Amino acid sequence: MKSPAFDYVRAGSVAEALALLAADPFGTKLLAGGQSLLPALNFRLSAPSLLVDIGRLPELTGITLTDTALRIGAACTHASLLAAPEIARHAPLIAEALAHVAHPAIRSRGTIGGSLANADPAAELPAVMLALDATMIIEGAAGTSHIMARDFFTG
Repeated sequence: MKSPAFDYVRAGSVAEALALLAADPFGTKLLAGGQSLLPALNFRLSAPSLLVDIGRLPELTGITLTDTALRIGAACTHASLLAAPEIARHAPLIAEALAHVAHPAIRSRGTIGGSLANADPAAELPAVMLALDATMIIEGAAGTSHIMARDFFTG
């Protein structure tokens, strides 16, 4: 099938993406890897009026190690995380799980943020985040929230 018509914007910053999302929260979808969204568009299961591409925003693609945490940007691909020495060293459970996510073509496009937002109960990464007692940092129009994985996945 062919996807419905939509406008496309590559956001230049998280602030720009949030402003576009706030302007039409029901008609706007965020795009990074697109592994779930693009098939949904093609099957017309989703029909946004606007796609906002956040996949190349530097603030969403980095891995940062602090004294107390390992922070992973939502737009980091599965492949980039699998190749990251910080992940192998400080979060080996994530590295082990990523080796079982789909196949290399999917891992090269799919993002950790997309996997977690999709929250498929059969997926590896939501289970790993629960096992690690991870905290999700969510940015939105109302500001920044810190949500424990156990609360994130149960609503």
